[in-house]
Amino acid sequence: MKKYYIIVAFFLFLFLNHVYSGSISAKPINLLNSLHDNNGWKILDSSSHNLVSTKEIPGRDLFAVMVKKEIDLPKEILQDVIMDINNYKQFLKSSGSFISNEIKRTTDFVDGYQFIPINIPFFDNREYLFRMYPSGFKDDDSISIIHWYLLNEQDAILEKKNQSATYLSHGAGLWTVENQLNNKTSFSYRIYMDPGGSLPNFLIDLINKTSVVNIFEDAIAEAQNRYLNRN
Repeated sequence: MKKYYIIVAFFLFLFLNHVYSGSISAKPINLLNSLHDNNGWKILDSSSHNLVSTKEIPGRDLFAVMVKKEIDLPKEILQDVIMDINNYKQFLKSSGSFISNEIKRTTDFVDGYQFIPINIPFFDNREYLFRMYPSGFKDDDSISIIHWYLLNEQDAILEKKNQSATYLSHGAGLWTVENQLNNKTSFSYRIYMDPGGSLPNFLIDLINKTSVVNIFEDAIAEAQNRYLNRN
């Protein structure tokens, strides 16, 4: 009889583990591979201090966006800034009014929640859960210092879900650092994000480009401030 209970408990564990793991989105390896690949990016703007490029993603209607800049900054400082989810509101000044909360932190990753108000009549607000790692997304990824991706909606976590918000579930991003031949260091933020709703694709691409550049500049500025204050 004891052996019977052990067997039942074992299969119950496997079942619950399968149910729980099924509620979490699998890591979108194909999307992350496309973002990671330096081929296929088309430069949109090289006139400012940042290099802004877009890329077609197979099987997706929207463009990925990358903003890149040569910066003299320890990558660990920027990692700390990006992983500091609870304080995004303090330094992402250009993002306007939004909510950013850390939901869960482990030794490997951080889960976060964000609510983005959309101040346009007849358009819903946006919200999403994401999982972020301070590392590359695969064993041979030597340039990514952060990778993240959106998670499936979980009612247990979103108990205070805003009924006027559209939940986003298609998106991922990479923060990368690459050493250049001129002994300088190139930082980049690469992202694909589908904001959902009924906005036309050309407008979504425009909004995404502006948003990514603003986030990149704000995060870099915060990292530089922390670096100067540390010294």
